[in-house]
Amino acid sequence: MPTSSPEMIVQLNAILRHMLTGINQFFLHARVLKHKGELKLADYTYKTSIDAMKFSDMLVEHVLQLGGMPNMQDLERLNIGASPVQMLANDCGHAEAGLVLLRKAAEMASQKNTAELLNRIAENQQEHVHSLHALLETLAPQQPIKDCT
Repeated sequence: MPTSSPEMIVQLNAILRHMLTGINQFFLHARVLKHKGELKLADYTYKTSIDAMKFSDMLVEHVLQLGGMPNMQDLERLNIGASPVQMLANDCGHAEAGLVLLRKAAEMASQKNTAELLNRIAENQQEHVHSLHALLETLAPQQPIKDCT
């Protein structure tokens, strides 16, 4: 069983915590949007929660492969929006914060497969951020979104 530095396991668990929080936030936003009749936004947000779940699974597997123990008990605070625009802005802020964690960990990764995994997740996260920016621009073109800049 390969081992990794304790610092890398800490970084991977921080990303995992962020992803697990995202699953819950995105899922709740999807259900609220569906309830409000925003079906296309609800579907997009639900799929985002599923993507976060898949990436969380990859992180759990990777931490175990590196000889660490995944921490699935700690979550960050959820940022639930009251309106569709605020929900998307909060989700965008969450995704952007995740990008920071992913890039920092990828830079310090000493094992190629760890860096590749983190970069793969970061690419998906970057696409998600771009999509959220576009959605927000469409829904609220004149409204500055403080949580997603």
